[in-house]
Order: sequence, then structure tokens, then C-alpha cells
Amino acid sequence: MRRASLAGLVGAAVSVALALVVPSGTASAHAGLENSIPAASSVLEESPTAITLDFDEPIEAGLTSIQLFDDQATLVETGDPTAAGDDVVTASVPTLDDGLYAVVWRITSIDGHVIDGAFSFQVGSVAAGDGSSLLDEVSGDATVAPAVSRLADVARFAGFVGVVLLLGAGLVALMGPQSLTTSPATRVIVVGGWVMLVLASLASFGLLGATAVAGTLGDAFSPDVWGKVVHSRTGRMLLVRAALALVGGGLLLTIGSRATAWWRSVAMAVAVGLVFTFPASGHPASRSPQALWVLLDAVHLGSVVVWVGGLALFTLGGRAWLRDDEGAPVVRRFSAAAVWLVPIIVITGSLQTIELAGGLDGVRALTDTGWGRTLLVKLSVVSVLVALGAVSRWVLQTSGHTSLRRTVAAEAFIGVVVLGLTASLVSLSPEPAVASKVFTTTITEAGNLADITITPGRVGANEVHIVVTPAGNSLTPAAGATARMTLPSRDIPDTPVTLVADGPNHFTGNVTLAFSGDWTFELVLEPTPGSTVLLSTTVPIP
Repeated sequence: MRRASLAGLVGAAVSVALALVVPSGTASAHAGLENSIPAASSVLEESPTAITLDFDEPIEAGLTSIQLFDDQATLVETGDPTAAGDDVVTASVPTLDDGLYAVVWRITSIDGHVIDGAFSFQVGSVAAGDGSSLLDEVSGDATVAPAVSRLADVARFAGFVGVVLLLGAGLVALMGPQSLTTSPATRVIVVGGWVMLVLASLASFGLLGATAVAGTLGDAFSPDVWGKVVHSRTGRMLLVRAALALVGGGLLLTIGSRATAWWRSVAMAVAVGLVFTFPASGHPASRSPQALWVLLDAVHLGSVVVWVGGLALFTLGGRAWLRDDEGAPVVRRFSAAAVWLVPIIVITGSLQTIELAGGLDGVRALTDTGWGRTLLVKLSVVSVLVALGAVSRWVLQTSGHTSLRRTVAAEAFIGVVVLGLTASLVSLSPEPAVASKVFTTTITEAGNLADITITPGRVGANEVHIVVTPAGNSLTPAAGATARMTLPSRDIPDTPVTLVADGPNHFTGNVTLAFSGDWTFELVLEPTPGSTVLLSTTVPIP
């Protein structure tokens, strides 16, 4: 039971520092954009008929926003985004004139994380301006109000505290005698947890909508936004959580019937359902097999709820639990249960860490992400708790439960800190952001010009776009073109770029780059049948 003692004071300071250092709302996404049509920085001969975004995880199409702007930063009317698969969304566009365009998008992944981004493309081969400047001008509308992000973090934390007080403290209280279970202090704890859970669930529902539409606090109260959120998995889970919590409130009113079979059955069903709503709307819901990871996280969370809830009850429930003889059996049963709860928490947490980090290699690179760094802090705090727990059990066995008053208070405090770190982990992505930088340049040889764009400019799959201007600004189509890339620093031989002619003097292709470094790009251009020109440039891949 001392499993949370002194470390609470240390952990509290660490968590406050994290709250100030780890930015809310950034890197909170999980899904990432893999491909788009049109591709970023691409040059199209003709207007596209639609904008299609392909992500690496399932997304909520109903909470997707796709905006199109012309080179004057004027919004172009598009169709509503529709799902073209679990991880693909598309929006129709009208016929576009030649020029530069910017796409600003915002999506919600299946696990409730919101991600946004922007890219530019061009219609027609005539130079149309600076895509970076246009993106800077139009992408501001995709930013959520800071107050929304901060309140969403508060609501998430309040939800964890609420379920701990309602279920954890409530369950341990039911183990005690009627006089302690129905005492005013105990009722305040459990009812306070119930109120907090209901309000936090409803607040999270509204704030999810405001975050998804990059809105303000007013959007959290908008029925139109609610209509979108209710069709998402996370939104439905939050409403289910609120509904189950309301049923739990009814059980509190009839707590005198706790000895009856129906009361125990309904209470158990509500408790299990409440716990499952957390992993069903978080990271585990995006893993496969989904049922396994949701169940594993539910066992992990349920164990934490009972452990921290019991500590909170003994701390806030009046001195009777740790002073009177009638509280001694409950304290001893709780301490014995904690001997099993802690290993369960450690084992299930470790398995989830390995899965979410992407295997053992990902575990070794935990410091590369905000999620990993926060997790390491949490593990450090929990390690101290486990050590103190052994000391606490020794004190209980040698000096009795009346000697645990101060240590239990510290334990409960650090337990709340652990909940705060857990809430932070939920909002962060376990996957590191992939370094990328779109490469674009113009190279010339023997009067022939080639505009080269490689996007997204990162290790892995890339798209290549080439627009050729033959010598003398001739409009005659080039006879052909081939391309290859090499990495001299690693002795990587020629990596072919598969090119396809998308139109006169416009070629597109794909290439997979296995390492970062300064790659050499070579274009073998055939301006006329039988003649070739070699154009070369260096492509830095971060």
C-alpha cells in the first residue's frame, strides 16, 4: 500500500514540469498521411477531379476537413469529404484554372487523435509562384484555439480521476463495514468521483468536436459539431461512458441494496463497461488484434483504478479507515490485493509499451518521442512506488495499520500524479515523426531544363515529379526520360526511378530510399530520338 508514498512528492514536481515542457496539442496525432492525389508539390497537366488523402491508419471520415485555396488564398468550394476506405478520404473539386493551389486538411484518427497538414500543387506547367508562401498564408485556419487544447487535457485528466474515485474508492469502501461505507466522508469521495466522471465525459465529447473542426470553445457547445462527433468511435465511447456513469449514480442512491444479487450484477457490469470505454477510444483501439489490446489495457487500467482508488479512500475518507479497529481488516485485504495488482500493472503495461513503441527496437528509441519520454518518467515514478510499497507492507505487518497514515497520504498523492502522466500519454503519439523535407530544384544541361520535385523527401517511399523544357524553349515533347538515384556515402548502387509520362514533357515516378544522406539524382533525358543528355543534382534526405 505504500506503493505510492514519498515518490508522490517527486513525481508531482516532475509532472508539473512536464505540463510546462510538453506542448499540448502538438504531436497528438497518431495517423499520418502516406499519399495524396494530387501529390504534394506536383505539377498537373489538367485539373484534378478530386482531392484524395491516404493515411496509414483508419480515420473518422465524418470528422475530416479538406479545404482548397487558389493562389490568391481564396477558398475554392469543394465537395464534402467522403470515405473511400477505412484510411482513405476524398473530396470532389470543380474544374481548376492553371495556377498554384494549396490543400489544408484536418482529420481525426480512429483512436481520437486529431492531425492536420497542408501541401501545394500546380495546374499547368507555367511557373505559378511560391507554394511555401501560399501555405503559410492559408494554413492558420487549421489551428485549434489554445483554450480548447488545454481544457481537453484537463477533461481527460478529470475523467481518470473520476473513474478512480467512483470505481476504485467505491469498490474498496464496499469491503468495509456499513458504518465506514456510508460515512459522510466516504460518500463525498465516491459521489465526487461520479460527478467528475460525468462532467469530464461530456466535456471531452464537446471538446473533441471543437478540436476536430479547429474551432473555439463555442464549437464545443454546437449541435452541428455534436452531430459529427457522435458518428465517431471516440465520440460514441464518451457518450457510453457518460451514460454508464449516470447509471452508476442510480446505484449510489440504492447502495443500501448492495447485498442483493441484482445490485451486485448491475454494479459489476457498469464498472467493467466504464473501464472498457477508455481503451476502446484510445491507442489500443488502433492496434491489431484490437480485442486483445483493448482487453489488455482494460486489465491494466482496472488494476490501477483499484490500487489508486483505495489509496485515495484511506487518505480522504477520514481517519477512521486507518485509526479504528473496524478498518484494519479492509486495509490488510487491500494490501494483500496490491501484491497482485502491481505485477499485473507492470506486466500489462510492459506488453503495451512494446506494442505501441513498435517492438524492442522502438523501446530502445523511447527518448525520440514525447510519448516515450513521458512514459519513461511514469515508469521511474512507478518503480519508486513499487519499492516503497514493499516498505509499506513491512510497516503494516510490524506496526499495524495505524502507522500508515502519513505514508498513505503521500501514496495517494503520487497516485494522482501517475494518473496525470497517463492522461498525457493518451494525448501523445507513440510513433516518432518522420523527418522529411520536400526537395525541389531546377537543373540544366545543354540548354535543356528540368524542374525536379521529390516528395515528401524522407527515408522510405517518395514520389518524383519532373517537368522538362527542351533546348530553345521548344514545345516539342521529349522522346523519353529515365532516372536513377545513388548514395555514394553508403556505396548504394543505382536505385531506379520508375518514370511514367503524364503528359508532354511531364514525368512522374516513385522511388524508395533506404537511408538518409546526400543522394545523387541523375536524369537521362532524350530530347530527340537518338540523342541523350545527362542532368544531375544532389538530393539531401534528412
